Amino acid sequence: MAGFFSSSLTARIVGRVTLCVVTLWLVAAGLAAVVIDEELGEAFDSGLQETARRNLPLAVEFIMNRPNGSGMTELPALLDHDQDDGEDDGPDDSGEYLLYQMRNALGEVLLQTHDAGQVAFAAPLEPGFWQDEMFRYYTEAAISGTLFLQVAEPLAHRREATFESAVAVLLPVIVLVPAIIVAIWLSVRAGLGPVARLHDEIDLRGSGNLDPIAIKHIPVELARIGGAVNTLLVRLKSALNAERSFASNSAHELRTPIASALAQTQQLLSEMAPDDIHRERAKRVEQSLGRLRRLSEKLLQWSRAEAGIGKSDQHHDLDAIVDMVVEDIRRSNRFGDRIDVMRNGTSLVAAIDPDAFGICVGNLLENALMYGDADQAVSLRVEGPDTLIVENAGRTVPDYILVRLTHRFERHGKHPESSGLGLSIVSAIIEQAGGQLELISPRPCMTDGFIARLKLPGKRNGPAVE
Repeated sequence: MAGFFSSSLTARIVGRVTLCVVTLWLVAAGLAAVVIDEELGEAFDSGLQETARRNLPLAVEFIMNRPNGSGMTELPALLDHDQDDGEDDGPDDSGEYLLYQMRNALGEVLLQTHDAGQVAFAAPLEPGFWQDEMFRYYTEAAISGTLFLQVAEPLAHRREATFESAVAVLLPVIVLVPAIIVAIWLSVRAGLGPVARLHDEIDLRGSGNLDPIAIKHIPVELARIGGAVNTLLVRLKSALNAERSFASNSAHELRTPIASALAQTQQLLSEMAPDDIHRERAKRVEQSLGRLRRLSEKLLQWSRAEAGIGKSDQHHDLDAIVDMVVEDIRRSNRFGDRIDVMRNGTSLVAAIDPDAFGICVGNLLENALMYGDADQAVSLRVEGPDTLIVENAGRTVPDYILVRLTHRFERHGKHPESSGLGLSIVSAIIEQAGGQLELISPRPCMTDGFIARLKLPGKRNGPAVE
């Protein structure tokens, strides 16, 4: 969970916003409690004062009309409850929230409620409010300061009211925290939508697509990132173009001198006597020049593949391309007649450039012929209109090497004619065209061999080109 919150931007924002909301709500609840305490204090004081003034005439009348020498009288209930005025001074009719005492100028208790205690209140005999640790008092004087009615309210009652009011303010945040988290989460996810779209746009960029990202309609916070990415794409495109141009130009410029040197070497071999002691060395020179010529051809193919030649807006009949590539390899006499072509009666049709497709087929066949068992044929099968399979016998390729075979200059084993570029060229072309290259080893239901399955892109808009 800690790892999720540390790696997820959404979780971080939700967590921090939720913490801020809850903290601010708690602060607001604390401030509300202070205000409520003050307001309730004023309301309770007003109630004490009003109660004393309303009950003072009744208490005075009761004192004046009772017989002399009656002593202290204890009332069974609050004075105003007997008047049936329809108002309550507490949660019930027992009067435990408001206590009364009528005292004379000497401080003697003449009249009190039944729960006022056995001693006089601690409040002085002076009109107004007074408070100790347990009660809040209000004193009202009568008959020229000879009688005093004191009303007391327990402070615990006030604290309880303040606490309940504060809890009433605080309770919603406790109940609503899950809803707050969900609401913030959904809002953040919606707000981060442009980030996801920017990610998708960047993810589409690669060596075959270095077009600038459209930043006109994205938020200003992301526009700077998009602008930086576009600057990087421009620099990357420039670097890749320079690399492709160098490889292409170098390979192109080398073709003529290599071909001339190879022709001169072959002419020299034809003029040398069969028993010439330098004939073997001349043959090795011829072989080296042949490998150098093939390497220059691979570099040209690689530069063309990186330039995106595989894309096509039309679908093409590719059967003739397969036959032409197979025939060219047979005529080269490099591998003998070891290719078996099998078709299931359907034409191979796909939205890929025919020249680029020919490069793919040639590289797949050369790879199978170089690394496959020299005593067994290489099978080229057309399975459906968009699938081509090249299969060869031979040793198994380990999985850790299989996943790297489409990287440049990656190879399994050594072969004098291998450049390590063939499968990387095929992978680049087929990915640009929208297809897929799948490498399998060993062959299904067997313990050896290698399969290259070329899944060609589907048909696109446009007429077929024969």
